[in-house]
Amino acid sequence: MSIKSRRKGVREELKLERFLQDHGFAAEKISRAGYDGADLSVPILGIDRAVEVKVRAGGFKRIYEWLEARDILVIRADRKEALVVVPLKLAVEIAARAEVRDGGPA
Repeated sequence: MSIKSRRKGVREELKLERFLQDHGFAAEKISRAGYDGADLSVPILGIDRAVEVKVRAGGFKRIYEWLEARDILVIRADRKEALVVVPLKLAVEIAARAEVRDGGPA
């Protein structure tokens, strides 16, 4: 991976960390050079969730096309678990409401 790609990834990780913190989540960037774990840790419903951040110039174009004019996209590869794709703002809204309902700090 080029230094330019790594820098772009770090920028996006920090941007997401700030966005989540601004919305009441104790997000923490945990990745660093030579680290194989998740990029961020975000406590949701009392569990530290491992978050991976991926940024591609055009690699997700089809996903965005499928999600256009939709709120939620469910995708699944053969013999794999289904994934739910939602815009980040909707995901944060859902998580924040779940935290409040669960008595958490959101």
